[in-house]
Amino acid sequence: MAMMVISVLGSAATLALATQSPLPITRMLEGDNGQAYAYLDDVSGYSFQFGNCVRAKIPNENDDDGGNGFFFNGRYHAQYMRYATFHLCSNNGNGCKCDYSVEYATDMDQFLESTLGYLDQYCGQCQAMCGRRMLEENNNVDCNTCSSQCANYGKGQNGADETAYLGCNEGYVDGDGIQYYYGPQCSDGGIQIGLFYDDECTVKTSQGEAPEFDYYIFHTVTDMCMDCSIDDTCDQLYQDSLHCYNGKEARGMQDDMNVCSTVKKATTTHEYSSKSRRSGADKFFKVFFITLSVVIVGGFFFLTYAYYIRHRGERGLAAQDHHVDSEVHAGTLT
Repeated sequence: MAMMVISVLGSAATLALATQSPLPITRMLEGDNGQAYAYLDDVSGYSFQFGNCVRAKIPNENDDDGGNGFFFNGRYHAQYMRYATFHLCSNNGNGCKCDYSVEYATDMDQFLESTLGYLDQYCGQCQAMCGRRMLEENNNVDCNTCSSQCANYGKGQNGADETAYLGCNEGYVDGDGIQYYYGPQCSDGGIQIGLFYDDECTVKTSQGEAPEFDYYIFHTVTDMCMDCSIDDTCDQLYQDSLHCYNGKEARGMQDDMNVCSTVKKATTTHEYSSKSRRSGADKFFKVFFITLSVVIVGGFFFLTYAYYIRHRGERGLAAQDHHVDSEVHAGTLT
């Protein structure tokens, strides 16, 4: 695809000002469709944050009528590649403020290898420097922030955590002689260790048993706001990823598996689900408060009416008593 490179400051200036960092070197890439996109040559002044986990179907020339090309255990299965997405963010000390208009999608194995290497260095430095309270001598470490971010990361490093199954690994052979494999998979937008039929972990299955973990390390990866000034991890991920904007690859890289389209669908589904949950919650509270109001108003009128009936009866009885008493007095006088 033909590209034009135009020097601009673009929307990247907004994030740069938010981080109070110098404006980065930015280029505007323009494709054949005329869509312009601001590309950063240096992201060290920013932060990254995990976005989503998606599966993109691998095209296969030998697909069956259902579009499945992997024959195993008596039938065809679809094969999928796993991708992690992340966002470019600013961080002024109050957490990540991200640009959600662009999703950066990269192979999940590469994402985990890169971010775990980053965390090893970051949390190791945090422990070494902050354990001795040497914050004043090291401007690259904010002890309060890193201690909070690395707290769960340290819990998982016991030699039997989820990082033992990065990539694709042999799991076990069941009673029928079927070999299963363990590897990272997408689970509700996050990352867990799943079970697969093949040694490339492209065909997942729920027939067997996957190992169970607390996922302290994966949760740290997906939750933290990653400071890109620590090392070149962000630059490498940014350069190697697909830049997905509105369902299309924005800078002209090949997207044969339609990853960006898959990312957009996943994002739209997540937003719809979130809105549906919010809408459901709003409806519940509206119905609850309306019902409560009806009960309160109805109870008020019921008590008022009961009070009226009770006291009207008392007045009637009092009047009868007075009438009888008058007759008694009248009889006495005669």
